Amino acid sequence: MAETDVKICASHVSKAFTRDHCFIKVLEDISFSVQAGEFVAILGPSGCGKSTLLNMVAGLEPCEKGNIIVDEYHTDQPERHRMMMFQEAALFPWYNVLSNVVYGLRFKKGLTNTERKTIASYYLHMVGLDYFERAYVHELSGGMKQRVALARALAPNPQILLMDEPFSALDALTCEQLYKDVQKIWNMQHKTILLVTHNVREAVVLAQRVIVLSQRPGKILKDFPIQLPYPRYVHDVSVSALANELVNVLHTKGGVDDYIACV
Repeated sequence: MAETDVKICASHVSKAFTRDHCFIKVLEDISFSVQAGEFVAILGPSGCGKSTLLNMVAGLEPCEKGNIIVDEYHTDQPERHRMMMFQEAALFPWYNVLSNVVYGLRFKKGLTNTERKTIASYYLHMVGLDYFERAYVHELSGGMKQRVALARALAPNPQILLMDEPFSALDALTCEQLYKDVQKIWNMQHKTILLVTHNVREAVVLAQRVIVLSQRPGKILKDFPIQLPYPRYVHDVSVSALANELVNVLHTKGGVDDYIACV
């Protein structure tokens, strides 16, 4: 792997917090890299530090030990070329769908208002919301809100998309459709994507590699390649087989007992 191909490089990263005079170690000695255009999932149980790790990649939190390099620079603050998609859509209820996506383009220089609206409409079409540009947030389902959030994150054309359990609050049928949408978008654009999830099948369906973390303090148990062709479907036998392999890693190495429901 050439150094110029590496978009994200974490080296011996550790993190701890102090809560109510208690020292809580969250991450311990995390090292991994993500190539340009690669789709990588970070999988682990609740509380293992995976969202904290993603926040450090985003520049929202500092590393305590070690460092994270993105495009050969330390991630000490957020940048426009890295966009974050959160568990909640975090849309503005006083804006309609189009205006919410346009808002994500406010810092992109050199664009007229017409150009911003054209770009926003393009990405809304990409996520299947052509006819909802004038709708308001309260008129949307949970899945539609997350599609708007995805369009808003993609509209500035970031080099890196960071996704923090964006589908965890959605029903199974909505998730299946969004998995199809995300695969289609990645096949079209091949953006560098780092996804945090605790859903084993979701990781297998979407990612090219899955980095498996242990319970807190999170340590890397395995860097697991997923070599299934796209498109992938959550109920495929091959997806189930790889999901079971990941569950076995979590059981035998991570001391995790709550993953059977996700398989």
